[in-house]
Amino acid sequence: MKPFFFLKVRKGNNYQIFNPVDNRDYELNYIGYRILEHCDGGHELQEIADHIAKDFGLANPESLDYVNVFLDDLSRLGMIAWRQEKFEYYRNWAAPSTVFWDITCECNLRCAHCYNFNGTRQESELSAGEVKRTLQEMSAFGVKSISFSGGEPFMRKDMLEIVHHAAGLRFDSVGVSTNGILLDRDTVEQLGAAKLNIQISIDGDDAKTHDMARGAKGAFDGAIRSIRLLLEEGVNTSVCTTATTLNVDRIPNIIQLMDDLGVKNYRVQGVVPMGRGKMNAGDIRLSPGRMKELVEYLENRKIQVSSYNMTLKPPPTDPVNFCDSGVCSAASSVCSITPEGNVVPCTYFWGLNGENLRDHTFQWIWENSAILNYFRSVRLNDIKGLCRDCKWLLACHGGCKAENYSNGDMFESSRSCWVAEEIRQSIGGRR
Repeated sequence: MKPFFFLKVRKGNNYQIFNPVDNRDYELNYIGYRILEHCDGGHELQEIADHIAKDFGLANPESLDYVNVFLDDLSRLGMIAWRQEKFEYYRNWAAPSTVFWDITCECNLRCAHCYNFNGTRQESELSAGEVKRTLQEMSAFGVKSISFSGGEPFMRKDMLEIVHHAAGLRFDSVGVSTNGILLDRDTVEQLGAAKLNIQISIDGDDAKTHDMARGAKGAFDGAIRSIRLLLEEGVNTSVCTTATTLNVDRIPNIIQLMDDLGVKNYRVQGVVPMGRGKMNAGDIRLSPGRMKELVEYLENRKIQVSSYNMTLKPPPTDPVNFCDSGVCSAASSVCSITPEGNVVPCTYFWGLNGENLRDHTFQWIWENSAILNYFRSVRLNDIKGLCRDCKWLLACHGGCKAENYSNGDMFESSRSCWVAEEIRQSIGGRR
């Protein structure tokens, strides 16, 4: 088995790793740092131990024991992935269809489910000039769609400058996901003129429910006001609800509210427990059984939901080819950019050690990034636990890798899928 280290080591007076799985910093000694240099998805344990033995004058059995214990600790913390095969580089991979760009960390809300647990602007965030240069690179490379998010995108004073620049390039669509609080009529008119797609988040059918989920009074009134302004201006407007224990019983009322407002494009998503969502997961995350009930209801209403709804249909009948891809569209047809310019497989993997746009062009990163190519190399054969033998494996590939990663191992059985949970309970909670 070959270990792959996902995260970035910060070097100062010592060596530190920030782990987004548990939102904690960890210190390393120099030997640990050197071990992680060899955890590149291409070396077996013995090879890594041989390097450490040579560099630090250790006996080989002692070195192997040290490496084993060290990597076992980091694996339990979710910092290491293990695969049997060495990952490949795909040099001529087609440009992504969509890039999701968290344009700032700064936010005027503190949502209970958010993967951005900070909410304050970072000094290292890309400037407008750097953003526009990268947009030109992506347009020339063939990226079809851009979707800006945050934080709250409109906390940036130059956000309209950025979206107008994007709208003038050769993208099929440019979108912005926002909480809506900062939109006024003039801003909405400019968004309409640029023909942008705007998504507003609504997590309640009244101020009490929405504001509780969003962590600020007035959030609901601001969001509803913006939806009305956008629809009046003819802007292509959608609404998304994150289903939690705070609002799941109110979703039928939210749907009715959207109908009353004239919203045509509405969807629901679950919680991926990263950042603040990880800290609050025990209180807000729906159980697999409750999520199933919600999805069945939404399916009957023909409302889009990000979930395991394929298990409501008969499973695939084709035999499983374990050499087939074992991930979703992350790093394949989509990717994400963090506020400081790191390119990562998807939004929820913001903490991974992606290549930075200040160092390379977007196309170079897309083709050469170790993180992105590692994800492209994942196969169904890497899936472990209950999901490996599940009859829906061909349909879901073992579930959302970001969600599994937030639980410590992106190849392990999903903790949100109701099929996996039913099997887990039937065998006494194991696996």
